[in-house]
Amino acid sequence: MQLKDLVEHNTVVNLSTLTSDKELVTDLQTRLSAIGFLTGDPSTAIDGVFGAMTKDALDRFCKAAHLNNSSTGVFGATFARKLIDTRPPVMPVTPTLVAKPQPTSDALATALKFTLLWEGGYVNHPDDPGGATNKGVTQDTYNTYRINNRLSTRRVDLITDAEVHDIYLSMYWKPSQANIMVLPLAIAHFDTAVNFGVGGAIEFLQEALEISADGIFGPGTQAALLANNNAQTAQKIVRGRIYYRNQRVNSNPTQGVFLTGWLNRDNDLGGFLQSLDVSIA
Repeated sequence: MQLKDLVEHNTVVNLSTLTSDKELVTDLQTRLSAIGFLTGDPSTAIDGVFGAMTKDALDRFCKAAHLNNSSTGVFGATFARKLIDTRPPVMPVTPTLVAKPQPTSDALATALKFTLLWEGGYVNHPDDPGGATNKGVTQDTYNTYRINNRLSTRRVDLITDAEVHDIYLSMYWKPSQANIMVLPLAIAHFDTAVNFGVGGAIEFLQEALEISADGIFGPGTQAALLANNNAQTAQKIVRGRIYYRNQRVNSNPTQGVFLTGWLNRDNDLGGFLQSLDVSIA
């Protein structure tokens, strides 16, 4: 069996079945090696044996792709399609940081000053596909946060300030990798993650870096980021957001009611980034 068989036949296998199928493991290792998650010499790393290195590579891929298959131990068409469609790095890039990231507590606090100003309080517009939202946190996100913390779900309009901060830190700031970015880029990237989800923000980042946009923060994206970790990349994200907003309304005119607010926020973000101390840009 190969990964393509999971897709074509909508097959689901558990971890035990996967690890015992040498052909499937070999195909898995080949893909993980091609996109940079399985390191080492391919002649020895790709052996059809599901060992510790393969498991580690699989776990890291699932985390980067925002998939829970490593946790559930169940692998199907969605997992296989994501792994097949993920592209390898376009080219190697020598990491060269132009500035050091700010401490998370200081950087997140600055980012939240902007994001919470625009997110406001509780809203539930009938034309907004995100549904009920409070301080930028959707009902679905709040449900996930409460369940992960072994708490019963409740309406998002009842969210506390402490929960808001913890959600932004644990579900947006860290997963989006904003913590390794210089302040202007971290703010732009974080605000984009709040608007478009972590995967969507990574796609905007990848487009700004002019690499393949698959929404996965893999080795190729990290290398490209380290070579362009600066305020210029942040402004490219802002321009990408403005372009996307207009295209979205063109394809779905019912979203036009939101366009002015969206563009005001994007333009304000560009101005906010320019106002930051140039020594940290």
